[in-house]
Amino acid sequence: MEARESLLGEFSALHATYSKANERMLILQATAIEGLRKIGAGCLTEEARAEFISLEKEIGVALSRMRAICEALH
Repeated sequence: MEARESLLGEFSALHATYSKANERMLILQATAIEGLRKIGAGCLTEEARAEFISLEKEIGVALSRMRAICEALH
């Protein structure tokens, strides 16, 4: 039972990490779309591109571990 509680805590923390990263990713995507509409090119700065890549990795790691936890419970 303690192991399940530990996994629950980890899963909850991963969910929070995913949610924060996804929220920021949505903002970056909306910025790129707006840039495409207004000037025909995504208006992502180099800093925004780097953040996009970082968030993509962070989201991938969180989802991968969440899937592993779900599979371990079956």
